[in-house]
Amino acid sequence: MNTGIIGFGVVFAAMLAAALPAAADDSWFDEGRAQSALEKIFDKANHPAKILSLELHPLELEVELQDPAQTKHIDAWTDTIVLGTFQRLVFGSESVSGPRPVDPTLPNPNLDANLFEFKPADAATVPKLVADAVKRAQLEDAATIARMELRRQLHLVPEPSSGPPEWSIEVTSGRERAEIYADLAGHITHANLDGTRRAQALNYLNGGKELDDVVATIADVFPKEPTIKSVIVYNHYLTLEALNPEHPDRYSRFTAGLNGVYRDLLLDSVVNIAIPNQEPPGRFAITDIDWSLLPKLEQAARDRMQLPGGKVGLVKLTKPAGVNGPVIEWEINIQDAGDSAVEGYVTFDGKGNILRTHYPPGRGPKLDFLDAASYAPAFDGMTSGLGQHAQMVELVFWPDKVMITTKDPQKPDDLVVFEYHGESLSRSIMLPLNWPTFGPDWFFDLSQAQPIAARWSLLQQDTLARLGLTGGKIERITISKQKLFMPRNDRVLIEIRAEEGRRDGRVVYDLNGKIVDIVTP
Repeated sequence: MNTGIIGFGVVFAAMLAAALPAAADDSWFDEGRAQSALEKIFDKANHPAKILSLELHPLELEVELQDPAQTKHIDAWTDTIVLGTFQRLVFGSESVSGPRPVDPTLPNPNLDANLFEFKPADAATVPKLVADAVKRAQLEDAATIARMELRRQLHLVPEPSSGPPEWSIEVTSGRERAEIYADLAGHITHANLDGTRRAQALNYLNGGKELDDVVATIADVFPKEPTIKSVIVYNHYLTLEALNPEHPDRYSRFTAGLNGVYRDLLLDSVVNIAIPNQEPPGRFAITDIDWSLLPKLEQAARDRMQLPGGKVGLVKLTKPAGVNGPVIEWEINIQDAGDSAVEGYVTFDGKGNILRTHYPPGRGPKLDFLDAASYAPAFDGMTSGLGQHAQMVELVFWPDKVMITTKDPQKPDDLVVFEYHGESLSRSIMLPLNWPTFGPDWFFDLSQAQPIAARWSLLQQDTLARLGLTGGKIERITISKQKLFMPRNDRVLIEIRAEEGRRDGRVVYDLNGKIVDIVTP
């Protein structure tokens, strides 16, 4: 028997047995492994100070380095963990290759701006970052790291530029995946969890813990003082228009959700466009909202619009300039469960009281403010919102609304236009007319218009008869002093306009029903 051959076989078998476990368990994500590989590479590359990128897979590490001797040159080096038993015996547990010349494609063409200082010791954060990324992803099944990459952030707006170095870590279970982001020190900054089942099942419109969690995240990002001018809640995310914490003189658009809170650079210019001569909205903090009201308000909106089982499209929160100053409002959009084209919305105040309803076609109550039965409720609505003796300039009654020009309760020296649609007053987007002869004598007391209710129908019938438009209809009714056309008048007058086809005219009465002026067709 050849004892030499037997001895070699025993030794070889022992080496095989020792090599197999190490090959199966080894990974660049393990403690000290990435550091060790980079120390070897940096030593071979003459100890560069800056890198362009570092990418790790379980069995392969690649780093793109600046050549210290020729700083405009980038070289790639790779260290591969050898799995094959025979190869490990022959070549060792690792195989380092490089340098390979790299011609990087950089949206920001300034090479120096894309490089950053990095030492092998900086890779010590890898094992902890791996554990933190898996924890942040919260996948349903056991998760592994598919890839880690470190390079400078890329900003495309307003022009291509490079931000600080950032880790991106791909976490996967085979059924789900997530992308976790961290700074150079290994602190997680944000995530993309869109590929997780959590994200796919998410619906913030249901309220509850999921919504509470994202509200808490937003509260951590924005200051406690009022900086937000609008929040829109969708099923998978929220959008906010708020003062930018980095530029407090400007508004920015932000998106919030499972992925954290991040700024939408493309919409910065849009959210800073102001409507000329319009009262700017008030600002609020995310914690000023009673978010527990959401499910109740959604059901109240369905009931209000007679859409049982209706789908919530979105929920919007603002703080518009109300009658007596900015107040928080909920606007809840409801769509018919079987036909999303049939939709409407209900606006509530911050405590859940209904302010306005925009009904789907054919679902709301019939409103006609030219009808005598509607005058008293409309007068009560104006009195409730503005006070019984509010100073009016003009009341214009249309079939579907009342337009009210009066003193601004917040700025008594200014005029404002309010609208009444049957529920509550709201500031109109229409501006008061700039009458050249306007003066203090144009005002009248709202209470003076109350007795008109008794003659409301009779005056309309008389108008149609006097104008010879018995088959026509009343277009609108205006209560004012008619100062523009009758400068010397100081009485409250009622102008009724009527039309029939292309023929129209108007009759002006005083409060006693006496004709003051008439314009026939």
